[in-house]
Amino acid sequence: MKADLNHLWVKFHEKNYSEVINEAIIIVEQGDKSLRFDALRILGLSYFRLEQYDLSEQAYLTLAEDSTNPDDWFNLITSSTLNGNIPLSEKAYARTVELYQKYGTKENLSIPQVLYYYMQGLADIRQYAKAFEQLEKLKDIYSKLVITDCTFLHLRAVPFLEHSMKAGKEILENIEKAKAKDFIRELSGKVDDEGKQYLKEFEKTIHYSSK
Repeated sequence: MKADLNHLWVKFHEKNYSEVINEAIIIVEQGDKSLRFDALRILGLSYFRLEQYDLSEQAYLTLAEDSTNPDDWFNLITSSTLNGNIPLSEKAYARTVELYQKYGTKENLSIPQVLYYYMQGLADIRQYAKAFEQLEKLKDIYSKLVITDCTFLHLRAVPFLEHSMKAGKEILENIEKAKAKDFIRELSGKVDDEGKQYLKEFEKTIHYSSK
């Protein structure tokens, strides 16, 4: 049976998602717990790649309910967000943080990375107010660290400041102008000179809302 799962990953990487889904469903229904977990992971990811976010959400929810792996809950964040199920995405985020604090390892996505991807998912469905909440949390992380050097951030599993700001540009352009300008001002006041210079140039690219 393990060979069957390996074969499924081969098919997945060949983008034969429909075949993967059909075979993974059979494995899930057979009920072997360890194989079922792996099958649900590849099932959720295959649905996700097909942009069938409702089915991806369903697969990841089934998986996450019995999982203490924060990455399983992170996958539920992404699928539920793109499915427009914000209450579930918020529950999944809270559970991801809880499990990461208890069981997280270097193999798991860090909380700053989770925030980064959650923010992008919310922006993708134009939930800009919710996305800004995640961007604010990232701002707090950069403010505490102060140093914005890429190597320094990488060693702490924090997204590069440039990447977060580029991902946040659409968000800053779709919230109230005062909030967006305050965000840049407050962050600039906390980070090092390198970060200040970057934010000064970055702000020139923002087309603030007229609100």
